[in-house]
Amino acid sequence: MNPKASNTGHDAMTQIDPTNSQSIKNSSKPPLDEALFADLARHIDDHHEKLITLRRHLHATPDASGHEHETTAFIAATLTKLGCEPRIMQDGLGLLVDIDLGAPSGSFIALRSELDAVGVNDDKQTPYASSKPGLCHACGHDVHSTILMGVAGTITDSLDAIRQRNLKHNLRLIFQPSEETATGAQSMIMQGALDSVAAILCLHVDPFLEPGRIGVRHGPITASCNSFRVHIKGRGGHTARPFEAIDPIPAVTSLIDQFYMLCPRSVDARHPMVISVASIDTGSVFNAIPDEAVIQGTLRTLRTKDASDVQQRMLAIAQGVALATGCDVDVQFEHACPPTNNDVRLTDFVTSHCKRAFSDSFVEWIELPSMGGEDFAFYQEQVPGLMVRLGAALPDQKRRRPLHSSHFDIDESALTAGTKYLVHAALWCAEQYESDPT
Repeated sequence: MNPKASNTGHDAMTQIDPTNSQSIKNSSKPPLDEALFADLARHIDDHHEKLITLRRHLHATPDASGHEHETTAFIAATLTKLGCEPRIMQDGLGLLVDIDLGAPSGSFIALRSELDAVGVNDDKQTPYASSKPGLCHACGHDVHSTILMGVAGTITDSLDAIRQRNLKHNLRLIFQPSEETATGAQSMIMQGALDSVAAILCLHVDPFLEPGRIGVRHGPITASCNSFRVHIKGRGGHTARPFEAIDPIPAVTSLIDQFYMLCPRSVDARHPMVISVASIDTGSVFNAIPDEAVIQGTLRTLRTKDASDVQQRMLAIAQGVALATGCDVDVQFEHACPPTNNDVRLTDFVTSHCKRAFSDSFVEWIELPSMGGEDFAFYQEQVPGLMVRLGAALPDQKRRRPLHSSHFDIDESALTAGTKYLVHAALWCAEQYESDPT
């Protein structure tokens, strides 16, 4: 199932009116219809328990960013059993699957999921809790990958019927590593994940959006994210004689205080900005001044320029603190991704279809973006892309926890809802989008 890719480029996409008989030329194949979509939906419902099993396996066996070898191998084996031909990427991290939908062009609609987990404990009391201390799919990436495997199973089981339709694009599934470190998307792009891709879709679970709904907005749905690491080097000594030492602790407290106080004043207050210190690593005893300290955190903005301006302010603050305390202060920005940018035309096209296929209430328009980061933005810099939020809220509101919480969990009905959404959206785009001739 590996259709030969042709270099069609990354042109903007244009909507084709499915009611216009001129939209489909020189073809005797019928278009996609409600009966086919109904069959696909029934197939997904029939495999709900299998999706739960897959998700719980992934949830119990998480891999850290850059170490997703077991997850990659498991997904590749699962897809191979479905009749797919996965292509495992460099160093055994991540994979691609191309599925021939019968489109003659060799171009693709791509769907993307992530493989890595978050570096937090899993404190849920469930049979599928993480078996690896310090690692948990509190990010929902296990859900996303399960849904993509569900898409693969649904499509491959119905290939004969799908290939009888007049589709313009084939399907590519992207299972990427290292989303949490904002490096996986770029690695996949360098290895050809977007070659001949016309548009790309993905979803992200939302633990506070009701199941059976997707959240959508134009433009950014997540913020830029820049991680920072500040190394403060002083000189250790006895706590009774601090004048004999160069104490890094006052430097740490001053840095954090000024980051929180001055950095928000570096950008226009009408544009959101969040700076958070999440880790302070320094001495471990009560009566010795440590030699050094390290603080780590993230900077998040909705505009790339704002991120650059705040980084310059952070560097200036570090210089001032170093001068005032006598410490050496080194600031490094280690990982970064830009804001996501949902393509307006693609967003409107997909959501209009979803309202017809499901209901008006299936789509919920989001007023404000999340300040979380997503390296899906790197794909969107290359081709039109759409990320939506997938409702996955637990029925008991008291048990709902945010992403990256050690008690994070989902309503597993989101697995079938997400699979139905991506199957509909992918096939609809495969049939109705073509490169803009202008």
